[in-house]
Parts: sequence; C-alpha cells; structure tokens
Amino acid sequence: MTDHNCSKNKPVATTPSRQRTISSYCTQPSSSKECPLIQKRITEACVEYCAVDVRPFESVAGTGFQNLAKQLIYAEATLGTSINVSELLPHPSTISRNVMHLILFERTQ
Repeated sequence: MTDHNCSKNKPVATTPSRQRTISSYCTQPSSSKECPLIQKRITEACVEYCAVDVRPFESVAGTGFQNLAKQLIYAEATLGTSINVSELLPHPSTISRNVMHLILFERTQ
C-alpha cells in the first residue's frame, strides 16, 4: 500500500460559503432544562401505551399517532390543563363511523 496514491496529492474538498451544510437542516435541540424531563415522561407514556394496550412499538412512530399527539398538544394550549382528557377523546364507535368517510375521501383523491 506504500505505492498507493489515491489519497496523495488530492486537494481536500471544501464547502462553498453559500452552500448550506447538512447540519443547518437539522432542528436545534431545545436548551430548556425541562425538555429532557418532558421527553422522559413522554417515553414512559409511550411505553405504557404499548404495554398496557398491547400495541406494536412502531405505532408511536406512525403519522396518525403523531397527528393525534399534535392535536392533543393544541387542545391543551387552547383549553388549558383543566380539561379532562377522556372528554376530548371520541368513543370507539365514533371512530368506526368516521373511518369510512376517510377511506372514501382517500379513494377520490
């Protein structure tokens, strides 16, 4: 390998100053000291959701679950913390009736 010259005499490539680096596309982590505690509580709640309701671990990574989480965060921001969560969540039969509407809508798209 002493005669190998692939890395010899080649200039090191640099990123032009006007080009964005990959790290600029990443969101910066929150500097809040509460963030790790909140993330820990969310992780514990996701573990409980999967274990108690016998749900696949992958279900918390789905877009539907993430949309539900966003809506619950929005509801808390709008209504405050005094609202009972069970009052916000729909009955399973309501979900069942509305699934058909979603399927028909998706088919027409």
